[in-house]
Amino acid sequence: MDPNLFRIDGEQLFEVLVAIIVMSFFIERALALVFENRWFVERLAGKGLKEVIAFGLAFAICRRWDFDAVSVVILAEKTNALGHAVTAAVVAGGSKASIRLFHDVFGALSSAQKAKLEHDKQLKAQQKAGAVGQPEKSAA
Repeated sequence: MDPNLFRIDGEQLFEVLVAIIVMSFFIERALALVFENRWFVERLAGKGLKEVIAFGLAFAICRRWDFDAVSVVILAEKTNALGHAVTAAVVAGGSKASIRLFHDVFGALSSAQKAKLEHDKQLKAQQKAGAVGQPEKSAA
């Protein structure tokens, strides 16, 4: 392909970006049922599974509906698995960003997440009080 013929269609780029943002919110809200579940929060939170699950779901959706943002933006003749994977990674990353937005900025947490945060605060306070209240051991 002649590099002088390469161009990006601004209108199509805008549509792809909107689709990515909408998909990110859909995936974030769908996965909230899993990630905000008391069982998940108590047993699996903090183990790095959210990102893997979000990517897996995004990849399945991109493959099923043949959404390859890279191929659309560069006006490729057909979509491919690598484009689906890159698009899924962007969508999954966007869902993580929207989760952070809801939790950190808006303070929207499920009751299970609120209970875990309160429990963690109490544990830290108890550990701090225990460390302060214990006498120091003298060297023999």
